[in-house]
Formats: sequence, structure tokens, C-alpha cells
Amino acid sequence: MLKEIKSIPLAAFLSRLGHEPATRKGTRLWYKSPLRQEQTPSFKVETTLNCWYDFGIGKGGNIIDLAAELYQST
Repeated sequence: MLKEIKSIPLAAFLSRLGHEPATRKGTRLWYKSPLRQEQTPSFKVETTLNCWYDFGIGKGGNIIDLAAELYQST
């Protein structure tokens, strides 16, 4: 089950939540952070690795880590 959850594309997950990339650079998608308010996109999704990193808060990880941050839950 955990392996299946981790295989969900982060871009699809974010899209379902209403977040679309502001720009695409190769395999990297840049978003305005879904975790906080910002004007300049600093939330990166690396599509080939299916991982994210938010430069504004210095955190990143997989889809489970993102869900934990979004919903403040483990």
C-alpha cells in the first residue's frame, strides 16, 4: 500500500488540490508553495524522482511527507 501511495505523481496530487505549476524547466516543475503564501514560485517538484522541495521552509520529500506538511499530521 505504501509503495502504491509513493508512486502517485506529485504533479497529479497537487493538481487535484488545485495547484498548477507556474513554470516547467526540464523535469522540474515550479509552483507557488502550497504550504504558505508567496509571490515567487520556490516549491520544486522533480518529476523523474517524484519528490518535492520547498526552498522557503527548507523541507522536502515524497508524497507522504508533503501530505504530512499539508495536513499537519503524521
